Amino acid sequence: MVAVLPLHTVFVSAWISWKPFLMILVVLAGWDVWDMVRARQWLYRRGVSIALLVFFATVAIGFPAPEFRERFFRLGLALAVGAVVMLVTDRALAAEGMVDRLFRVIRWSGAAMAVSAVLSSLLALGAFGASAIDTVNDVPGLFRAVKPAYLESGFLAVTNWHQDPGFGAAWAVLWSMLVLVGSLRKPRSWMWLVDGLIIGGLALWVVMAFARTGWVALPLATVLVVWGLHRSDISWREPAKRMLLALVTCIALVGWMFAADEPEVGGDLDLQFAFRFSQGWDLLADLTGLFASSEAFEDRFQPSEERADVWPEYVELFRENPIFGVGLSVGWQTNSIGQEPHNLALELLAETGIVGTLAWLGLLVMIARTGEGPVMAAVLAVTFLPALTQTVLFEPTWWFAAGLYLAGRPPD
Repeated sequence: MVAVLPLHTVFVSAWISWKPFLMILVVLAGWDVWDMVRARQWLYRRGVSIALLVFFATVAIGFPAPEFRERFFRLGLALAVGAVVMLVTDRALAAEGMVDRLFRVIRWSGAAMAVSAVLSSLLALGAFGASAIDTVNDVPGLFRAVKPAYLESGFLAVTNWHQDPGFGAAWAVLWSMLVLVGSLRKPRSWMWLVDGLIIGGLALWVVMAFARTGWVALPLATVLVVWGLHRSDISWREPAKRMLLALVTCIALVGWMFAADEPEVGGDLDLQFAFRFSQGWDLLADLTGLFASSEAFEDRFQPSEERADVWPEYVELFRENPIFGVGLSVGWQTNSIGQEPHNLALELLAETGIVGTLAWLGLLVMIARTGEGPVMAAVLAVTFLPALTQTVLFEPTWWFAAGLYLAGRPPD
């Protein structure tokens, strides 16, 4: 399951196009249920399970009108899948030797992700020709390898193993940190070179996804995880040399991308960087009103980028329905652009109200009190970094990291 956990572009149907691991998860969860039936007892952590039940009950209170129910069920399924990922991961890692096996799988799946990031980047930049982009994106079962975004031409964001560049970057950040942690569990004299190269390739994915959240999260994640490793009595020198090699590798790969970029074929790298920096400036200008927008690009805001308009609408939804909210997904379907807020706090407050938000915070506190270990606590914090710009609860990154953190403390 862990090997394919970040792989979200291959789909079985529209309903699970972003969860190809779901069938494996169902088997694992079914196995756990069978063990519980035979043992006649609940085998997951009771406190966390009760907190989950309370959170889902508060979400169910906001059951919406019929016209909003399809998306309500989709988001509810996403939450349920994440919760099961956490519970299954926690319980499975209690078995002897499973943690070491887990990190070996992460290392080599990370290597595959890094290699595909290089190939996807070259594809997006037109190194294989303009027709190759459409050919790969049209492969049966593949949602897309690169996403035309924002500008009518000259901007293709790498999605790689995920249909969405932002969430793809989140997976790359998480996997890079887990590769770093795993490399220091039983270090070998030469494997740090391999791990540095893998992390550098994953960093390229973060860069080429052109997700600003990923750009900010990667350096912050490195600081958090290295701090956690230091708290576990690991010398600064070991993670530092791996991350230095990763930085050099990423810079070299980005330089290669500039050299391989075919002008006006696929994405144009200079335009993409200029646009992203300009767009970030414009978003801050619109949100704060403290300075003027640059207006460097006429189509600087497509509907999916109008957070400056959507966030006040979610604040208003919360003011009108402060106790139980308007119902999960209803805000998505009634705001001016029909888009999620890309902000976990606003979504919970507007759609589940104070009750649902407090239930979520209760779950968070229960997980924090139950788990153990500064390293996995840092990894959990890493997955929560995008919470103000992404609704992280609907993606298994946070839930998987929570499972790793819980597994740090043996069950009672």
